[in-house]
Amino acid sequence: NIYASTLDQADVNVMHERIDHGANLLKNNVFQFDFLNDDFTKLPQSLQDIINDEEKRKKLVIYINPPYAEGDNRKGEGRSGVAISRIQEKYSEKMGYTKREIYIQFFTRIYFELNNCILADFSTMKNLQAPKFIDFRNFFKSKLEKCFLVPAKTFDNVKGSFPIGFKIWNTGEKSDFTHIFADIYNEKGDFLGTKNTWAYNNEKFINDWTLSFIEPNANESIA
Repeated sequence: NIYASTLDQADVNVMHERIDHGANLLKNNVFQFDFLNDDFTKLPQSLQDIINDEEKRKKLVIYINPPYAEGDNRKGEGRSGVAISRIQEKYSEKMGYTKREIYIQFFTRIYFELNNCILADFSTMKNLQAPKFIDFRNFFKSKLEKCFLVPAKTFDNVKGSFPIGFKIWNTGEKSDFTHIFADIYNEKGDFLGTKNTWAYNNEKFINDWTLSFIEPNANESIA
């Protein structure tokens, strides 16, 4: 009942080699798949049978650790072209500003095309809190069942101490995210306490207030 897909064929080859040496997986269930561009008809037939059945999808758990890369933002920052995909084109209007984030594209496809499943993911907290991610929160009506936080540097090849959350979503239960109490762990796995994580929808921030005292397009600061 376990399937594993990845973008790079080299990673598939590594998993197949591990299966040859005793890993408890089926080779046909480990395959190359571009989640943001490929059609679901490329999936193994047994998995297609699950995702095409609304009742079976309720028992489907999708577990992802998607890339956190961001395409060009309004300041011209980010990795140019990295977020261009079929899913971005298809759901661009719904995602709005958040279409620049690759992991939001994963969430979006799962929500609209695999709805009723359970989604478990490691990702940054921007989708829950950032003001510019309100477009995402406006359509992603799923219940956040549980969440815990760890420093980003817990992961290989990730620098910085910004938080990454492990979140478990029930996409079949429609709910607006407002806040959640999340357990916090350090890189050693020690429990540090809890944090109340809130969504900031339509809130005014201090930057918005200071800009109200400055003429449009004026190159000056208050302080």
